[in-house]
Amino acid sequence: MPFVRHMLCSILGLTAAIVQAGPPPTAGAPPATPLVIGQRTIHVFRAPAGMFTAAERASSAQRRIETAFERGGEGWTSVRSTAAGLQLELDGQPLFLVLPGDAAIAAGETPEALANQASRALQKAWAESRERRDPRARLDALVRVAAAGGVLILGLAVAIRLAGWLRARVVSGLRRGLQNHAADRFRRRLVVMIPALLDRLLQISTWLLGLALLFAFLTYSLAQFAQTRPASERLTQALGELAGDALDAAVGAVPGMFVAALIFLAAWVATRLSGEYFASVAARPADRPGLNAHTAPATRRIVNAALWLFALAMAYPYLPGSHTEAFRGLSVMLGLMVSIGAASVVSQIASGILIVYTYALKQGEYVRIQECEGTVSEVSLFVTRLRTGLGEEIAIPNAVVLGNVTRNFSRATEGGRYVLDTTVTIGYDTPWRQVHAMLAEAAQTIPEIMETPAPYVVQTALSDFYVAYKLVVHVGADVPATRARVASDLHAAIQDAFNRHGVQIMSPHYEADPAAPKQVAETDWYAAPARGPG
Repeated sequence: MPFVRHMLCSILGLTAAIVQAGPPPTAGAPPATPLVIGQRTIHVFRAPAGMFTAAERASSAQRRIETAFERGGEGWTSVRSTAAGLQLELDGQPLFLVLPGDAAIAAGETPEALANQASRALQKAWAESRERRDPRARLDALVRVAAAGGVLILGLAVAIRLAGWLRARVVSGLRRGLQNHAADRFRRRLVVMIPALLDRLLQISTWLLGLALLFAFLTYSLAQFAQTRPASERLTQALGELAGDALDAAVGAVPGMFVAALIFLAAWVATRLSGEYFASVAARPADRPGLNAHTAPATRRIVNAALWLFALAMAYPYLPGSHTEAFRGLSVMLGLMVSIGAASVVSQIASGILIVYTYALKQGEYVRIQECEGTVSEVSLFVTRLRTGLGEEIAIPNAVVLGNVTRNFSRATEGGRYVLDTTVTIGYDTPWRQVHAMLAEAAQTIPEIMETPAPYVVQTALSDFYVAYKLVVHVGADVPATRARVASDLHAAIQDAFNRHGVQIMSPHYEADPAAPKQVAETDWYAAPARGPG
């Protein structure tokens, strides 16, 4: 099964890491020589005895112990105090001495404790040497391991089936129960979050239970054979030490986490107060100097971001693991990634601050930026949003807004009005006074176009083949959809006006000399609907 395969790989990797890991050597300590019998460390020699070094003492003791094991006996170990040190004996036969210099005083060791520890280890080594020579003991160990394997498979199967049943019954039942009471938006969110969280907790619990069963099987199986029993004991001891260290670290981190929680709580309260203050500022007129409805949203975001960054900097020393090299390295790596990848983000924020505090754009103004035209619905720190009135919203990065020319049609008017213009190009054979009159007539047919200020026409270009006429009107509407409709209605009214008076909206181009000059006789200067003087 994939589940069992994955957990076996995980537990074997953890086992290898625990077995291979060892305490680092102490700087300045005398060279130590361990006495190992049958994969079990009996004693560590550190001090010389007369002319014999620690390594020679260990070699001599190993030979005597192996000889004693070959002779047999009852396997009784004892410790006897002599003038030279504490003497370890097996069935009354002396094997080696534990000298005061063998004890690491700085680590709290004493010769008596080392001697008793060596006696217990020696007795286990003697029993394991007998067990290695007994074929029946190996057979019994294999039977016990096979039985433990069956129990492991059964336990994993039960855990997987139980987790599946709980996920199918409990999680689904909880989801249905919450859906029946999901009256508001917050409860609808809980309908999605709580069952998903419970489902993930069940998955994690299943994995942890499976890892625990695998670890128990591994240590039990290793303990059944004399050759691997020391490894099983080291695994169990190492796991216990890791659990103890983790518990001590968790208990030691509680005060720091409490202080960090207080700092973040204070930052949260400060941001709430800041939000209430800027909410009251937002009620001020947008043209008031200083903080007003226009600058309040951006200022609130900047102040809140500064408060949270300050809180993070203050709480950083109190976070668990913040003083470790791994945590510092991770912080440096994240800082480097942010500094490299946030260049464009910082540019957008800086552009947004300039747009807000220089009043380049305001919410509700009708503007044109490059080819985009619409009503400003939001000026944030990152993007400026325009509503075109055609069922779409355009988000323009602030750096683009700041780097291009912005035409503002609302700044010269007041009271929610804006300026609307449109351009037509007409040949030179059409009287310009007639064109002016037709454009003014078209503007008068649109109810939203204001009479005061009155619409007016300007000639923006005298090209080779035609004249460019720009009609400028003031529209009394502040809804994007209305503005889009007014522009469309104005274009339609211009076409109707030109059609009624028989004037083509065309831009002629030169191909050959015309049969008659393209000019307007003075008698036609005031063709309808134009009115002459007097």
